[in-house]
Formats: sequence, structure tokens, C-alpha cells
Amino acid sequence: MDSSRRTLLAIAICVLIWIGYTTWIMPPLPEADSAAPQQRVGDERSDEPKAVEEESEAPPVDAATVVSGRLESDVVALAVTNVAGTVRAAELLNPQFREADGSGLDFLELDGQATLAVGFDPERTDFKIPRNTAWEVVETGDKKTWNLRYSDDGVEVSTSLVLLEDYEGRYTVKVTNKSDKPQEHRLMLRSRLGEGTEQSQYNVHRGLCATTEDVEDFDLDDVEEGAERIRGAISWAGLDTKYFLWAMIPSEAGQLCEITTNSAQDLLVANLYSKARTLSPGETRGYEYGLYFGTKELDRLRSHSVVGGVNLEDAIDWGWFGGLSSFLGKLMLRLLHWFYGLTGIWGVAILLLTVVIKAITLPLTLKQMNSMKRMKEIQPEIEKLKTKYGDDRTKQAQEMQALFARSGVNPLAGCLPMVFQLPIWIALYAMLATAVELFRVPFLWLPDLTAQDPYFILPLGIGGLMFLQTRLQPTPTGDNQQAKMMMWLMPIIFTVMMLFLPSGLGVYIFANILLSLVQTIIQFRTKSTAVATAK
Repeated sequence: MDSSRRTLLAIAICVLIWIGYTTWIMPPLPEADSAAPQQRVGDERSDEPKAVEEESEAPPVDAATVVSGRLESDVVALAVTNVAGTVRAAELLNPQFREADGSGLDFLELDGQATLAVGFDPERTDFKIPRNTAWEVVETGDKKTWNLRYSDDGVEVSTSLVLLEDYEGRYTVKVTNKSDKPQEHRLMLRSRLGEGTEQSQYNVHRGLCATTEDVEDFDLDDVEEGAERIRGAISWAGLDTKYFLWAMIPSEAGQLCEITTNSAQDLLVANLYSKARTLSPGETRGYEYGLYFGTKELDRLRSHSVVGGVNLEDAIDWGWFGGLSSFLGKLMLRLLHWFYGLTGIWGVAILLLTVVIKAITLPLTLKQMNSMKRMKEIQPEIEKLKTKYGDDRTKQAQEMQALFARSGVNPLAGCLPMVFQLPIWIALYAMLATAVELFRVPFLWLPDLTAQDPYFILPLGIGGLMFLQTRLQPTPTGDNQQAKMMMWLMPIIFTVMMLFLPSGLGVYIFANILLSLVQTIIQFRTKSTAVATAK
């Protein structure tokens, strides 16, 4: 099989593995270690918090007591309420996210539910706040502040949500013991994220639990049979989609992060537990949280400033290769931004990025092709050795090694360049598939570079270019039947895959194959000219 077919096969296998991994393979369970700062906790532990029931499962609240409001900045608007939480919607106001009716995109998709709800662990709390109760709204006259209060004879709980600049907010909770005896409590802050109407295996909704060491993520399939819990110093907890993030960042590290769902399994729920506290009569305990509710843009996630020392950028999935994928993905994202700054068109920026990556990887590609060419030259001798020593595998291997040494051919040289390029392909795939900058951005006939091509022009074009490239390649020596199979199989595989992949990625693949086709034509003509000259 020649180098071009090997390269195309490797790309196809990589993409198929990636799709299979993100679709069917669950994250591995970390080993239990009681001494470790982070550990998964089973539901059987007696010191685990008792599940706090969803407000939606409680008796309905009197509609006359419901108060609603709206907090708005330049980039986001929060629909706020005084029942079952604080926020009912988070609308993104940038023109990129405007709906057809002029409203902002609500990425929470709660469908009447509320997020940012205060609760208490029943097992570690001496008082009880009725579920689905209407809290008192404390007027401030500030259009970016929403204050609520609940009070009875034993306790007073007050909350304050302040909308800050960009996609940031500050949320404070104060608990006051109004009884004449000590009271214990364990605060729980709950957030919710709806699955939405447009579900896709490429836009998975996740719950996130972050410690200083790592970020664990869980989707609905992970929690449909029970909650997933991470114990340790929780630096932040949140809920996200491929392009948007809702995060709660405690000023004092949390003790437990729990990802679960509701009875209808149409919501993801993140519960962030603090340490249990005991208040003396008349004592007040305050809690402060930074909030992030917006796009997963790298610069915005890095600049979050309400609570320092957290890594919200870890919410971006850069690919398989850990720090290497992160480095390559960030580098290519900066290049993409630079090209956009030059052209003002994201689709053109992708095309220019394709040219740069093709140029960078060209020496590796040429080295791979040269190695495969030399292997092809000694292929007849290899076949003779296989025939001569067919029954003696050891002798056959020895003679082949001797042949490689005489010819100066390294059989691995054709594979190593492909291995070196693999992290680039994976990081590029992850970057283009998660870049919110491309969200709802049109290009040519494509209405959205993060959605599939609605007219299937890209997939069919990619398949056609690949088929044309395989026809232009000279037939390799060896198994002609295998060559014919690859000639038809590879274009079909890529066409089927591209039917469902984001079209921004399709633009890259189309341009990359087109450049490879031009390279093949140039090499073919150069070779033909050289042969004609020799004659």
C-alpha cells in the first residue's frame, strides 16, 4: 500500500477511534485511596450526604408569591426568580448568539426549572427550609443585584447575586442562627442544565468536578443509575456543553461535588457541598462563590477573577494527548484567531490554517513517501525471500533484516512520520470541534461552522476528491485486490463520517485533501517529466 493510502487510512482510523471514544467509552474510574486528596465515593458510605429532593417534586408554590426579575450586562442577561433557585435563564446577548426573534440564546435550556439553588444536607443540618418555598425579595434598586431572604424562628438565610462584567458574577450566602442553642448545618449549592431539544453526540452535556489535580466529567449516561461523587478539595464545580459553561467557584474549597439528574432524566444537576459548620446562637456564617456563565473562550476562562487560583480552561477538551494536545490546540487556536484578524472571515481563517499545517507537516509527509518509495523498489526481493523461506519464519526475518541493511531501508521510517503527525491531527480536530468562535458563524453555503453541512456538499466533495486522488496514484506492487478495495473504501468511509461532523472541520479536511491532490499531481508530472528526459 503506498504512502498516500496509508496516510488516509491513518486519518480515518484516528477519527473513527475518536468518535467511538467520545460516543461509547466511559471515563475510567480512578482507584480508591483514602489518603488521596481526591477520590470517588460510593453511595454506601454512611457519612455521605442524603439526597436533597428536587424542588420540582415538591408541592406547587402559590403563583401570587412568585417574583421575577432580570439582570443584564453587555454580554449576558439573567432571568431571576425567588422560587426553587435564583436563575431561570442565561441569555447570551452578543450578536453571534441572537435568536431569530431577537432574544439571546439561553444555553441553560431549563424549560421552567431554576438553577443556583441553596439547599442543606438533611443529615448534617438542624433546621429545615420547606421545598419550593417563595423567598422574600430584598429590593436594592440595583439592576445588577438580586437579593433574597428566608427567615423563621430558628434560622435566617440570605443570598445575593451580583452580575459583574463579562460572563462573571458573585454569589454570597449568609446563614444566621436565630435560635437559643447551637445549630449545625452543611450548605449545598445546586445548579442545573437542561439537555435541550437539539441533542447531539458531538455536543455532550456534562457535569464537572474540579480539584487541584484534575477535572472529572460525567454525562447523563453516567448518572442515570445513581449520583457520581468526588470528595476532596473541590476548587470548582459546573455544567457545560461543548461551547458553554456554568461554573460555581467557592472562595473556600468545597468538600464534596455530586453530579446527578432528576427523576425525568432531562436535567444534569451539580451539587457542591461545603464543610459542616456549627453556629452559636446569634452567629452568622458567610459563603462566597464566583460564578461563570458564558462561552468557553480561552481568554475569558483564563481571565476569571472573582476567585483566584482556579483553572476554568480545563473545561475545554483538547484531545487525547494531555498537555501535548493542550499545547498544540492552544497554538492552533491562536493561529486561527490571527488569520481571522487578517481576513475577518472564520472560514477563510480555517483554510489558511490548513495551508500552514500542511506546510509544517510536508517534510514529514515527503520523508514518509520517500521511505515508502524505497520499500516499493525492494518489494520484488522481499517477495522472493517470502517464497524461498516461507516455512522458516526465523530465517526469513534474518534475511529480510539483511536486505534492509544492504538497501539502507528502515521499514519503520514510513510509519514514524505518521505517528509524529497524529497528535497534530487529534489536537486540530478537538480545537475545531470546540471553538465557540465558530458557533453559528456562516461560510459560503454553510449556515453554521459548528453544525453539519445541511446540503451534504462537503461530505460528497470530500469523498469525490479522495476517490480522484486514489485514481491518480500509481497502482502499488503487491495485492491489487487490496488496492482496489482501498480505492473505494476510503472515500466511502470519509463521506459517511463527514455527514455528521461539524462543517468547520469539514472545511479543513476538504482543503487538506485538495492540497494533497495538488501535491500528488505535481509529483506525478515531475516523475513523468524525469522519465521522459531519461529516455
